Amino acid sequence: METAVVIHHSEIALKGRKRGYFETKLVDNIKYVLGRGTPVYRDENRLAIIADNLVPEEAVEKLRKIFGIHSIGIGVRVEPTVDEIENAVHHVVEKESLTSLCLEVKRSYKGHPFTSQELRRMLATSLVQRGLQISKDSGQLMRVEVTEKNAYVYARVVRGFGGLPVDSSGRVLSLISGGVDSAVASLLLMKRGCRVDFLHLHSYRTSDEAVDEKIGELVEKLTEYNLKSTLYTASFTPFYKHIWDKRTRLEIVLFRRYLLRVAEEIALSRGYRALVLGDSLAQVASQTLPNILAVGQPRIPIFRPLIGLDKSEIIELAQKYGVLETVSKPYKDCCSLIARHQATKADSRSVEREWQLFGLDAAVEKTLQEIEVYRCTLRAGLHKVSPQPMKDVVAEKP
Repeated sequence: METAVVIHHSEIALKGRKRGYFETKLVDNIKYVLGRGTPVYRDENRLAIIADNLVPEEAVEKLRKIFGIHSIGIGVRVEPTVDEIENAVHHVVEKESLTSLCLEVKRSYKGHPFTSQELRRMLATSLVQRGLQISKDSGQLMRVEVTEKNAYVYARVVRGFGGLPVDSSGRVLSLISGGVDSAVASLLLMKRGCRVDFLHLHSYRTSDEAVDEKIGELVEKLTEYNLKSTLYTASFTPFYKHIWDKRTRLEIVLFRRYLLRVAEEIALSRGYRALVLGDSLAQVASQTLPNILAVGQPRIPIFRPLIGLDKSEIIELAQKYGVLETVSKPYKDCCSLIARHQATKADSRSVEREWQLFGLDAAVEKTLQEIEVYRCTLRAGLHKVSPQPMKDVVAEKP
């Protein structure tokens, strides 16, 4: 009898011929989180971790943040015989101090000399004889899963977040402000299998100040799900040097276009397939439909996963993923510096005219020259890797 952590993945089983690819990504991510030497076994529709030095509770806390995992069970693995399974069931009952339970038995391999129903009856009879109550209404579920070569018995189940394994759907660049919207948008793209890196433009004198203030903590929090992250950051001072003495009601739209132009250049030079924004339609002036259209469309796709959600739904998601406390901390982001009474129905021709009039292409170029690069991993945390201008590092691979 061996202690086992049993992992059921989410929608990977529906992937047909690509299933092996997604399973391999999930196994790679599990080994990255728990350690490369962790033995992870594929057993039909599940993964199993069997390791003498593994503390199951600690492993589960790390595993639940790996996208692609639907559920995690802590129990035992035994030979697929009636006697071994019966002993395992009683072992789990004793270990978990159970007095009543709902017994669920699944037998995926049909070559065993018993059906699922027959095995369930035998196990239920044995449990009742020892004084346990078997009821479908019991709040405690015990699962018995029988494959060709193994049987798994467990009663403790922790839900994962589902989705697809990070890095199975490509790389995207998310524009993060330090607020709740962009953080949750990033998490939702991770859940769909994207490796998400981050761009943050700040109002501080140096990028190190911005990172130390809040952004560094947020990136580290998001990296618990993303596993590895890159942060690009610089001051947005070049933008304001071009417009500080100009009178315009299009400041917010021009600023959004400036952000997207900077992000687009980084994305194209670094191989990102799309940009990610935390827009929620009509939530603020910059996110009205006319203003979204007036900003313009970059040369790569933009994903806006929050576009149909209201603020309370976004906050719920932030709480679910454990980032609400971090994003709620005070921080001087770009939105706090925008003038009031901004236009809510900008048109693209007016935006383009003022963009050219204020010479904002030069602001984009200057910002790109000042970009600094940080890397973040689960073990090493966040650290600066590139003090040199972005133009000198565009050829590097993340």
